[in-house]
Amino acid sequence: MSLTYRVCKTLLAVGVILLTSLFPLAASANDHGGGGAPEPMVFTFNLGDRAYVQFGLIFETGSPEAAHELVVYRPKIQHEIILLMSGKEEAHLRTLAGKKELIEEVIELANHIIHEDRKDGVKEVLFTKFLIQ
Repeated sequence: MSLTYRVCKTLLAVGVILLTSLFPLAASANDHGGGGAPEPMVFTFNLGDRAYVQFGLIFETGSPEAAHELVVYRPKIQHEIILLMSGKEEAHLRTLAGKKELIEEVIELANHIIHEDRKDGVKEVLFTKFLIQ
């Protein structure tokens, strides 16, 4: 084998190694550090015997620790939201005041479960969908 052929082959091998080692870094650079959009909690409930409500919630937290606690306590938070919804009436949930009241109750409930306050824990809860039918 000629010296030129071996040098080209070596350079090509080094280039392939560099590209394959740098590719995962480029892919994660577009991740914005969070793994994409958070997965909403989606609920569907009967409202009396004539209607149902379906809504999705995303929780905004004041710290990464609180976000982790939301993942850990997700089943308990879902359970408590289900219990909270058992006392809600369709007419009230159709109003802006009813939706805002529900958001405040969910924030308080979640912060109580993860043992945080609104500053460091759940700061805001956002509806991703809200349907009453």
